[in-house]
Amino acid sequence: MKKLYAIAAALCFGVAAFAQNHSVTFQVDLGSTAANSNGVHVAGSFQSWSPSTTSMSQVGSTSVYSVTVSVPAGQLEYKFINGNAWGDDESVPAPIQVGTNGNSNRWAVISSDTTLPAVMFAGAAPAGQKAIQFKVDYSLQTLSADSAHVAGNFQGWDPAKSQLVNFDGVHRYIAYVNKTDSVYFKFLNGNGWSAVEAVPSTCQASSAGISQGDNRYYTDTVSGIYEVCYSQCGPCTVLPTYDITVNVDVSSIAACGTVDSVSLAGPINGWGGETMSDPDGDGIWSITYYDVDSGDFTFKARYHENGNTNWEGGGNKVITVSSDSTVATRCFGNDTYGPCPSVPATADVTFIVDFTQASYTPADTIYLIGNFTQWEQNAITMVPHTTAGQYITTVPSFCPGTMEYRFSNGDPMNSGNHEPVTADCGVDNGVGGYNRFFARTGSADTLRHTYGTCSFVGIEEGALDFITVRPNPMTESTTIGLGLNDLYTVRVMDITGRVVAGFDNVQGDVELVRNNMVSGLYFVNVANSKGDVKTMKVVVE
Repeated sequence: MKKLYAIAAALCFGVAAFAQNHSVTFQVDLGSTAANSNGVHVAGSFQSWSPSTTSMSQVGSTSVYSVTVSVPAGQLEYKFINGNAWGDDESVPAPIQVGTNGNSNRWAVISSDTTLPAVMFAGAAPAGQKAIQFKVDYSLQTLSADSAHVAGNFQGWDPAKSQLVNFDGVHRYIAYVNKTDSVYFKFLNGNGWSAVEAVPSTCQASSAGISQGDNRYYTDTVSGIYEVCYSQCGPCTVLPTYDITVNVDVSSIAACGTVDSVSLAGPINGWGGETMSDPDGDGIWSITYYDVDSGDFTFKARYHENGNTNWEGGGNKVITVSSDSTVATRCFGNDTYGPCPSVPATADVTFIVDFTQASYTPADTIYLIGNFTQWEQNAITMVPHTTAGQYITTVPSFCPGTMEYRFSNGDPMNSGNHEPVTADCGVDNGVGGYNRFFARTGSADTLRHTYGTCSFVGIEEGALDFITVRPNPMTESTTIGLGLNDLYTVRVMDITGRVVAGFDNVQGDVELVRNNMVSGLYFVNVANSKGDVKTMKVVVE
């Protein structure tokens, strides 16, 4: 849906902002280049572009020169000069230039006292780093009063930390990162996660085979410009619109309790959620949207029970809209389409986390959090196990067939305490990270993990560490290596917990044949005769 551009909102810095000056420290690194006998200078819009007026001083015995001056708030352009005359000025690299109408100056927007980075003379970034200039066109959006932002792994995924500025009709931000760092990010029309864009699938990291879900990406080792239209992969284009109906099956959730209502949230409603309907009471909830932009329609479903809101797990769900359509029913939490599987028999699930092999010191209290606790909201306190360095809790009579979870090393309300889970043993949580995942067997399960790693802790040290799935990813078949020391039960499940293959009382090498398994992510649960369970991921290509 084309939206009008708010001209007034685009004027990020009003008259009041320009009425004052701020202290700005300029820094430049000459590297191995000798300083000119006439000194090192900076010239810019703040001092009428005089090449000899603003002299910079060497910082100790380093190759860095700096100067602090009073600069008017607002747009700033400048260049460094190794000397005191034009001709001695640097040639500013294209990735960080103003870049319009042949303007090759450096730029910044000043709204407070600022120390600019010590960039290399005639370079794009400080020594050992690269610069990425984000240039985002918001002309098809109504700009939020909270302005435009970018969030990514380069700044801690903080939606309010890095504001883009309207410099010349396009919103910009320059990030400096190590040359070898890959950068993953999203743009926001506002300063909170409810304002995050829906990144089209063709410019997501996953489209390039990178396990970073639906984030944008920059993996070049050199400085560059990343320029797009907000929520698109290239220049702004007005898209045709269509009507779509989305269906979500929550029958497996309802089998384990009451579902008061179901809502759908996404960029179309600022991730606030809109109530779906189930007039015939069959557990399939629906909602219709009109005049939806063609391309990717991104969303997640939520069910509401006893005042609690429960988001479905995994990454954001995406529908490609190209005509008026009713989307096939999808089971809540699943990334593929089809009815929900039957729920396995209710049983206890015991969680054990081990710190003796972890690179973390346990806090005074360890917690279990998951989609069954509304994450940190109803975190479960774990208690010391009989084995030193381990913590344990049992969730009795667990009903849902699958779960997402992780541990918290200390107060779960502080997200910095949440266990880091890698892609190797987790499922995408949709916000740049991963959660642990388990599909229950239908009898009592015991899950043992080393905190912060994919390692599995058995009753006997390394009891199940030797079990392998090779090759992985698989095409037509793969081999599950079990060894000969026990008899094992094996279940292969899709992301919903639907069992697609199973083996009972087996040992040695077991061949898993693809058969009707579609491309995607599956989980292999292996249980030994003592009830220990190891969960592994396998990808079918």
